[in-house]
Amino acid sequence: MDRFELAWAAGFFDGEGWANAVAQEGRKTKQPQARINQADPNGVPEVLLRFQRAVGGLGRIGGPYVMEGRDDLYWWQISSRGDVELLHHLLLPWLGQVKLREFAVALERPSAASRPCGTTDDWRAWAAGLYDGEGSVYLLDHRTHDNYHLAEMCVTQCGPDALAPEVLRRFAEIAGVGHINGPYAQEGPYSPVWRFKSAAWSDIVVVLERISPWLGPVKQKQAREAREVIESQPPLPRGNPAWGNRKTHCINGHEYANARLRPYLSRGKGVPPRDSHQCLVCAREQARDRRLQKKSEADDDH
Repeated sequence: MDRFELAWAAGFFDGEGWANAVAQEGRKTKQPQARINQADPNGVPEVLLRFQRAVGGLGRIGGPYVMEGRDDLYWWQISSRGDVELLHHLLLPWLGQVKLREFAVALERPSAASRPCGTTDDWRAWAAGLYDGEGSVYLLDHRTHDNYHLAEMCVTQCGPDALAPEVLRRFAEIAGVGHINGPYAQEGPYSPVWRFKSAAWSDIVVVLERISPWLGPVKQKQAREAREVIESQPPLPRGNPAWGNRKTHCINGHEYANARLRPYLSRGKGVPPRDSHQCLVCAREQARDRRLQKKSEADDDH
């Protein structure tokens, strides 16, 4: 089996899979099971087929489960103790603590401890698996410039603790950019949501380049389409002209370039003057008014 594909599979299972001991009709004891659900309107999702290949053909793929108004649901599943034991063994080097505890419950044994992540290729493959399950790059409309778009990368996880989920902290460490936001409360009996986000296109490119060798075709296509839009746009000037970021005169009509009465003298070692848009004429007039106000108040006191 390919080590990098197993690492990818562990990341994908960390994002989308579950393991448990399930009570079945006609059995006195609970049966260990593991399962991954995926919805797709176009047939069996490629990520389920890839996961099955990565773990040596283990398990079976079922579906579709059809519900009106939703994409067809498919699943990969194993339901014997031997298969769950084997899956646990194959994914153990990379699985996060949450899934390791699930395997411990399913197999009725103490939980193994998750291992610290690194930035080696197998951990980047793990991050690609998590991203294939829980990540996305999408476009947002610019707030102030019509027909201009910004890109954002997001990886989402639920977690009941005050600390961000381990898998998101791992992903952020491997990415080396971005930040984690949360928790955001959800309605009903659902755990709060945490999100890894990166909004600078240069940072998004860094993350994609680090995980792209192992990223699946759906997320590759999504990233490629976002790149085509972002890189086809002309450079956007900083600031909004309506807010005055390129004004030449102050609100009182004084020209910024002619507001200085004396030549600029640096107080440092040859430091050039800053492009300040403070109007020096207005500043002098305001200072004069403050002096006159203080003098008037002093005269009134006498």
